[in-house]
Amino acid sequence: MKRLLSPFVLLIALGACGDAQDDVALLRSTLNPDAPRFHPRANALASVRPIPPRLEVAFPTRDLSGVMLLETSRAGTETWLTADGATITLQGGMLTSAKGFGSGLAASDISQSLALLQAGRAGEVERFHSFLNGNDEIELHAYRCVITAEGREQIFVQGLAIPVSKMQEDCFGADQAFSNSYWLRPNTNEIVQSSQWTGDFLGNLFMKRVPE
Repeated sequence: MKRLLSPFVLLIALGACGDAQDDVALLRSTLNPDAPRFHPRANALASVRPIPPRLEVAFPTRDLSGVMLLETSRAGTETWLTADGATITLQGGMLTSAKGFGSGLAASDISQSLALLQAGRAGEVERFHSFLNGNDEIELHAYRCVITAEGREQIFVQGLAIPVSKMQEDCFGADQAFSNSYWLRPNTNEIVQSSQWTGDFLGNLFMKRVPE
């Protein structure tokens, strides 16, 4: 199991990247002090031109924040990468795994929640999470979730106000409870900003897409 990654500072001026050094710096977001400076995959990704799509991320409970780059995208499933090789996987903007951040989400079935969000509807659903415990064993958890519409809001992306619809998901399991928040584009229901639970260790991961 990886140890918790060291604190890092959220990089600003994301749209003003110039040379290769700036592009690499965007990926140097969560360096483990005992790990190599860059994971080979991170080095390769940082050299791609044009620079891949970026995602602002933060773990508010641990005062950690930074930027990830898109590594792969297939049939609506995306894998995002940090400098030292930690990854998250999103399906339609919903978190399905968070690997390399310590104890975290190994996999999940979020299909029922995703279907309601994409339809812009409230309702009750089930979701299932798999976690890797300290003995390297997979634990499966089931949750009953209630999705509610929270109304229209505005979020700011690079200083620009964007109208969104907010949806809240409150989930309850046998021994765990958590809440996710999603900010959707009104016409397409695309998730442009979210706060999604990764597990008890790190709590919620805040994510915001950076316009290309």
